[in-house]
Amino acid sequence: MRKHSVCLLLLVVALSLAHAQAPSAQPSSAPALPYSPSLDLSSMDKSVDPCVDLYHYSCGGWQKKNPIPPDQTSWSVYGKLYQDNLTFLRGMLEQAAQPDAERNAVTRQIGDFYAACMDETTVEKRGLTALQPELDAVAQIKSAKELAPLVARLQLIYARYSYTSPMFFSAGSAQDPDDSEQVIADVDQGGLGMPDRDYYLKDDAKSKETREHYLQHVRKVFELIGDSPEAAQRNAETVMRLETAMAKASLTRVERRDPHKLVHKMKVADLIQLASNFDWSTYYNEMQYPQFAILNVDAP
Repeated sequence: MRKHSVCLLLLVVALSLAHAQAPSAQPSSAPALPYSPSLDLSSMDKSVDPCVDLYHYSCGGWQKKNPIPPDQTSWSVYGKLYQDNLTFLRGMLEQAAQPDAERNAVTRQIGDFYAACMDETTVEKRGLTALQPELDAVAQIKSAKELAPLVARLQLIYARYSYTSPMFFSAGSAQDPDDSEQVIADVDQGGLGMPDRDYYLKDDAKSKETREHYLQHVRKVFELIGDSPEAAQRNAETVMRLETAMAKASLTRVERRDPHKLVHKMKVADLIQLASNFDWSTYYNEMQYPQFAILNVDAP
């Protein structure tokens, strides 16, 4: 979901720039946001006594016209504005995707990219072609030491699409916790497919049900890339065991609220000693890090 949101945002920003380059006159078919006045008297419910219930007097009309959608847990003018804006942005992209000789170069590139993303027939026809090199590289891994260059390459490729579930761990730069004027290298926990460590470790009925659904989802992914149902089940269970182990090694959300628990500054040599099964020198070379003396390991 997040991947789609980021791609949509990038496309829309670029499309806005393209429109800025085009003549100011717009065709009548251009998408338009629904207009709602700042003070809309129809949003009021004047049948309610304001001295008894000011809220429903002020907003009752809007609530009657805008019931909570079945796919939402709550609804408000801001939620409706967000959905209206998504619809508007989609209209811009669909218009840019139309084969119009009047499109400028930027609009054509954006529209063609969006059309390619939405061309499910071609996507299904191509199958795993785009992913096959990465799948082959994973299959060729024989030891933990060989992970570093592959992890670095995949993080560089896919970090732009996912900021919430980095592969194995998150890495980058951050302010020095002891000197806000300095920026240093940083390594933090990550690699979980579900939102938080507690999804893997809590024993209540809801958490167990969530884990079962997640296992089914991962198994389905393996089936979609060609595994037999039996192999897909084994692979899904392996993924769950791996992520559960990483969850056990992760700090809780409460622990992460204590900034002192996230400060573990060390040299790269210390990190290599701390996690010796991973080739950190190769990883940082592949990630094209500049030379640095100190880094912070948030959750060792």
